[in-house]
Amino acid sequence: MKKHRMLTAILLLGFILGVHEGKVALWKEGIKNPIKVFPYQASQLPEEDQKRLEQGVRVESISQLKKLIEDYFS
Repeated sequence: MKKHRMLTAILLLGFILGVHEGKVALWKEGIKNPIKVFPYQASQLPEEDQKRLEQGVRVESISQLKKLIEDYFS
């Protein structure tokens, strides 16, 4: 739960879920470096999910981010 609170605090608008150095990460649009790198290798995900993340998945809401994280890492 504590992790989700931190994400809630930083998530307003314009975030992208993608891949950084092989791991799933979260960026604020327009910022070069990710604001959060998750301890999960993108290569562990199904190929279709890997492709989506490589292209970048726009995150529109806190609930969408939570759902994506749960879908990928549960």
